[in-house]
Amino acid sequence: MDCFDQDNWIIQNKKQGVSMTLAIYFGKRYLISFIRVFLSIVLLVLLFDFLTNLNRLNGIEAQIWNALILSLLRTTTYLSLAMPLIIMLSALAFSVSLSRSNEFIVLRASGVSALKGLFSVILSAFFLGIISIFILDPLAGKMIGYYDIKLDKLRSKEQSQVLINDNGYWMRQATLNGHQIIKAVSVSNNGQRLHQVTIFNYDKNGLVKERFFSESAALKKNELLLTNTIKWSDTKIKKNPIIANEKIKKLNIKTEITPTQLLDGYASPETISPWNMNKQIKKVKSSGFSVLKYQSKKMEQYARPFLFIVMVILGTVFTLQNSRSRNIGISVVLAVASGFFLHFFQNFCTTLGRSGEIPLIVATWSPIISIGLIAMTLFLHYEDG
Repeated sequence: MDCFDQDNWIIQNKKQGVSMTLAIYFGKRYLISFIRVFLSIVLLVLLFDFLTNLNRLNGIEAQIWNALILSLLRTTTYLSLAMPLIIMLSALAFSVSLSRSNEFIVLRASGVSALKGLFSVILSAFFLGIISIFILDPLAGKMIGYYDIKLDKLRSKEQSQVLINDNGYWMRQATLNGHQIIKAVSVSNNGQRLHQVTIFNYDKNGLVKERFFSESAALKKNELLLTNTIKWSDTKIKKNPIIANEKIKKLNIKTEITPTQLLDGYASPETISPWNMNKQIKKVKSSGFSVLKYQSKKMEQYARPFLFIVMVILGTVFTLQNSRSRNIGISVVLAVASGFFLHFFQNFCTTLGRSGEIPLIVATWSPIISIGLIAMTLFLHYEDG
């Protein structure tokens, strides 16, 4: 009896050792496929974006060099957006290679389920999702910021009229005799109400002529209405500081700045690091603007590792049926079509969620859960068949 128990213990240990070896082998094969697909997509994106930038920078000095720099800066953004498809194509390449070498058939003939054999691949995709959130997304955000600055510099285009930082909202506009800087500590009512407003009038030589201080101001169409304003004239200060200030009950200042431009002054959700997303949401919410697109991005980041798992299942599920019939071509077409459908379906739901048409939790999770359940059903069906 003891010998029988000892033999069972040895057999179980051997099975565990084989399972671990198999998991490491499949995980390694999948990561190799991922690296190959990833590098291929990088080269394709670089090539097409380089050609686009060449046409865009026509007539600019050092055209080829600048086009290459712009392409390198923007490639990370494209890769961040394309990561779900890269994961799916990597899983497809991995599963096709196993089918061609009959390793899928050997795996199933040995009594190991396909789902158990692919557990290491699914785990690898999950961790790749986490890496894309905390490494690729922040890198893409920084790179696209540098891209915009570089492109504006090459086009000799002025920076945005609105700048938002920790000190408040800064707006710049041209005047007949120079330019004007408007600063507000905070805004509310969707950008229509500004608080603790300071305005500086500069002459053509860049010297301050006048300063205006007001507790609040209303941003209306083509004008900024200030109430209970204190005006300081720098030219009068030099002559007689006592009469340099003046109280104005109502003051209208012409402006082309709109509440929409104030919202556009905030960084795009795609350029914000996951570490700073909560801080950004609080800042935008305190200004009275909608935070749907930021909350949507945050929820999308939480769901991304699970999206990658579904993409892996879609990339491998169809080869289970065709590994015996050798009809790999149909498997590739079905897997690619399913992966693209899920990708665009999720983007469509995200658009609806950001516009407020459907709840964000439904927009984010319904494509992943619904397609994931269908994929798992097919997976189990093909494995039994």
